[in-house]
Amino acid sequence: MFGFDAATVAGLLILAGNTMLCSVPAAPAISVVPTTAPVAYEFNLTSEELGRFKSNTVNPYDPGTDTATGGLRHDRPAIKTRVQWGIQQDPARQTACLWYDKIEVTIELSPKIYIASERTKDSVCRDAIIDHELKHVDVDRDVINKYAMDIGLAVKDAVDGAGAMGPYNYHQLDTVKKQLVGHITAAVESKKLLLHQEMARRQAGVDSLEEYERVSKICGGK
Repeated sequence: MFGFDAATVAGLLILAGNTMLCSVPAAPAISVVPTTAPVAYEFNLTSEELGRFKSNTVNPYDPGTDTATGGLRHDRPAIKTRVQWGIQQDPARQTACLWYDKIEVTIELSPKIYIASERTKDSVCRDAIIDHELKHVDVDRDVINKYAMDIGLAVKDAVDGAGAMGPYNYHQLDTVKKQLVGHITAAVESKKLLLHQEMARRQAGVDSLEEYERVSKICGGK
């Protein structure tokens, strides 16, 4: 799947009244990488049970969790962010500068397709339902790939605007590190609403009347 790499502009900050120079010695490394597990399958739930599962399932990326075709696609993408910082210390003054050194964002997809147990008796019908649900999986992957780039650019902008930070007293460093992580998390979160909206729109396109009629016809109109 798609991977994003970017270099950021080195920053420089001199605080008035302090001779310590805070600078970024090398461009921070940024990577945003979507990954996906193989599609898992479940054939043991009835249509009624799938309906209850749909009602009880909260999917932050919305749709695909419908049972109109006798199947259901579910995923719960997990976004994880790892931030590493560089540090420049002045032991004499008990101060230090911080900057972003490496940022890794991973987006993990774990798709699972459920087929109602009563639909598995007809292999042609079962395969048609699986084909439909795999279209939902493809949409998940396409949209996540697209937004990996957007997330990467948002993170780059956040890092570019930060540059080198400090100097700070040693006792402030833990707080500053938390702020550094929060700054990147906010950049990632800024793209989620647009991602959700596009995911919903494109998943709804998969669940067209024509598609339902196609699957229904293969499954004998049931």
